[in-house]
Amino acid sequence: MIPELPEDIGDRDVQRDPGAGVAPELRFPKLKVSEVPFQPWARALFTYRQHHEFEPYTRCKPAGGLRMVATAYGTDFIDVPEQKRIYITQIGGPHSFRPIYMDGRPHPKDLDPSYYGHSVGYWEGDKLVVDTIGYNERGWIDLRGIPTTEQLHTTERFSRPDFNILHYEITIDDPGAYTGPWTSGIYFQWDPGAEQFEFLCQDGNLAPLLMIGAENQPLDRTSVIVP
Repeated sequence: MIPELPEDIGDRDVQRDPGAGVAPELRFPKLKVSEVPFQPWARALFTYRQHHEFEPYTRCKPAGGLRMVATAYGTDFIDVPEQKRIYITQIGGPHSFRPIYMDGRPHPKDLDPSYYGHSVGYWEGDKLVVDTIGYNERGWIDLRGIPTTEQLHTTERFSRPDFNILHYEITIDDPGAYTGPWTSGIYFQWDPGAEQFEFLCQDGNLAPLLMIGAENQPLDRTSVIVP
């Protein structure tokens, strides 16, 4: 029998500075698993993933949405006004980046699905709103592996309730996996002295069984993509 799942989902008080806490009045209300509008197949897959931890990050794969901005070791936001773009860069996982186009362009009509999707952004006052479509189904957009399909459409909102706190909110609209849209979020605490460092996921991956090859067969250590 599969044990009962923990109830909290999609919310964490992520901090760059582990010695400081986020004030209780600033914490995002906890979302219960029972409140997520799963379709039956999506709930079954989510349950399976709680007990089989072969998530994409263990294979050094990218992940978009919440999973990217809440990755281990910190996240940076780089505004490049002359390009009308904002870049989100991460240290953990594949140490990758995601562009947000701020020039008013629409999403392309024909997108090749990708881990990060295609993101366009705009400002609502002092709040950054990011609209993303074009995800593939291989990435996890949160730590616990909520299922998604290529119909996934996310709306992310970034705001600063005070100078040291960044509030992140995500609305998930995926009619392929859920019966309706739903929203969760987290808070980040800024560490003004933090610097990104070199992180090579493959160098730290010492579990060859997590490197999955063709037809879900483990790759051996002679493969060119296994460190």
